[in-house]
Amino acid sequence: MRDRRGFTLLEVLIAVAILGVGIIAVMQLFPASMRQTQVANERTAATAVANSELSRLRALDLASDFDSWVDRNTVRTLSETERIYALYDGWRTTVTRAEGSEDLYRVTFTVQMADGRNETFVTYVTPR
Repeated sequence: MRDRRGFTLLEVLIAVAILGVGIIAVMQLFPASMRQTQVANERTAATAVANSELSRLRALDLASDFDSWVDRNTVRTLSETERIYALYDGWRTTVTRAEGSEDLYRVTFTVQMADGRNETFVTYVTPR
């Protein structure tokens, strides 16, 4: 009787095919995860600029400085030089008086991302 140790050529080919399918499936995950990382970085940058500008707004004396802040931030587009380092193109702000209130303002801060998406942040402010 022959001693039958080892794998046949067919078994090796099937194992290699299964391994190849697995490797291809894993390799397809890398571009998707890289894109998600890019989107997360862009959202972090948008959140930082929104937090900074809205914090400045909350720190203002709304009675005297509110209109000038709104004028400076109604539409802000980055220059070509600024876009080199930024992950967004600019921002715009809209201010509306909250319904049913004389002293409460709804401020919507929208950051325009380089790929055309918009990230929107909302806060409410009132004179002190």
